[in-house]
Amino acid sequence: MPIFVPQFENMWFTFVLLQLLPQFALCARCPNRCICDIRGSAKCTGDITDIPPLDPTTTFLLLLNDTNIKILKDRSFQPFSLLLRLMITHSTLDTIQPEAFHGAPQLRSIKLSSTTLSVFPPKVFSEQSNLEQLQLDGNQIASVSSELFEAMVNLTELNLSKNRISQLDADVFQGLTKLNYLNLADNQLRNLPKTLFHNLLQLKSLVLSSNQLETLESGSFDHLSNLLVLMLQKNQIREIPPRLFWPLPSLLTLSMSANQLRYIPAETFYYLPNLTKLTLYKNPFISLPYQLMGHMPRLQELYLYETNLSTVPWNLFANMTNLLALNLHLNNKLTSLPKNLFCCLPKLKKLSLKNNNLQELDPELFSNLINLQILILNKNKLESLPSAIFHNTSRLEILDLKHNHLRYLPGDVFVHAMALKDLSLSGNKWNCDCSIMGIAEWIRENPKQINDLDKGVTCYEPYRLENYPLQTLTYEELHCGVFQTTFMATSAITTGAPATPTLQTSTSTTNYYFILVIIIIFIVFIITYVLYYTIFLLYNIYLNYIKIIVRLGYSNCRSLDNMHNVNLKIIKKFLF
Repeated sequence: MPIFVPQFENMWFTFVLLQLLPQFALCARCPNRCICDIRGSAKCTGDITDIPPLDPTTTFLLLLNDTNIKILKDRSFQPFSLLLRLMITHSTLDTIQPEAFHGAPQLRSIKLSSTTLSVFPPKVFSEQSNLEQLQLDGNQIASVSSELFEAMVNLTELNLSKNRISQLDADVFQGLTKLNYLNLADNQLRNLPKTLFHNLLQLKSLVLSSNQLETLESGSFDHLSNLLVLMLQKNQIREIPPRLFWPLPSLLTLSMSANQLRYIPAETFYYLPNLTKLTLYKNPFISLPYQLMGHMPRLQELYLYETNLSTVPWNLFANMTNLLALNLHLNNKLTSLPKNLFCCLPKLKKLSLKNNNLQELDPELFSNLINLQILILNKNKLESLPSAIFHNTSRLEILDLKHNHLRYLPGDVFVHAMALKDLSLSGNKWNCDCSIMGIAEWIRENPKQINDLDKGVTCYEPYRLENYPLQTLTYEELHCGVFQTTFMATSAITTGAPATPTLQTSTSTTNYYFILVIIIIFIVFIITYVLYYTIFLLYNIYLNYIKIIVRLGYSNCRSLDNMHNVNLKIIKKFLF
């Protein structure tokens, strides 16, 4: 009896063929310049002037990118009863007929972006009650009416950015009660009606950046208790009302950067307990009030750079105990910082103070930053640092000190920064006298921790050592003797000057200086003894001379020769 052996190769080929047949059939029905797949998407591009004749029973997503379609005719999408997503982008589209989307109520998402559209018929979306996403960004739209959106009761996302909208009616968004995301960025808005957003109770993200807003009315954000993100950067805002942000307890991100704010009312940022990111940079702030920030237990990022601040309140960061990153740079009028400015930031990991005008730092400035990992201090005017400034920053890994005016550093300044692995020191004006030897020896012992040794960690003065690498300096090259080094060390203790190095020379050099000192002391002793004996001798000769003259009397001296003989006798008597 013959044994039946199945033809597995033929069966596998048949199986694959059956799987590919629908795809082959779909491709056969897919128009030119389109790509269709079995999942129901059709992507068309190129020289297309009308909606392509796709299979309406298999098309769920239609993408028309970079085409020559100039007009959407009435009921253009009525045949596509299953179409859910429509995207027309980067095309020459400039006209939409009033009923272009009629007959397609099932649409969930419409994207008409980067076209030349400037006007939408008021009732063009009147049948789109199921629409959830509408993206009209990158067009030439100058105005929108409330009729355009009145049927969109289920809309959650609306993008009108990068248009030419200069004003909005107060009721334009009135019916969009389910809206979560609203983007009005990159338009020409100068003001906003006070009640514009009052019906948007579910709004979570509001983007108003890159407009021409000069002020915001008090109460503009009332009722937005669910708002998480508010973007107001790159406007012309000169002032904000007190308590403007108080009705936003859920807010996570607030951006007010790149405006024209010179002052901020006290208590502006109170009652924002969930705020995690606040940006205020690129504003011409002259001063900040002491009562500016409320309790912000979740704030992690604060950006306050490129301002006109000459000082900052000592308690500015007192309520930000969970802050992780702080950027306080590009404030060229800021010459010093309050001693306790960072007192309440135990979790801070990154601190940027670059491009300020800082000339000195208090020894206790960073004492509470126990988790600090990155400290950027480049491009200031620091001439030195206190020896104990990093005594409590044992987790510091990256320290940038380049392009300051550093002339010397205490030799023990980095002793407590045990995790330090990336240090920048180039572009400073190192004064290579004996006070530099402490840091020079530290550099020599820790070359791998310095990332710019080859970029100019060299002497600036004196002239004879200009451009000389710090790590190769020796006491002999600096002419540092015993007396000089001892004197400098004593000065550092008594005057509070930066610490100077302990004398650490070779044995031969030490012996040489010791012998030299002994010889000098011996010579000084001999000279002193001879001078003293000579003066004493002359003084005694003078006294005895007077006594003899008185005893003998000049009356017995009858001539100059007699007096001369007397003088000789006196001198011989005392010399011999």
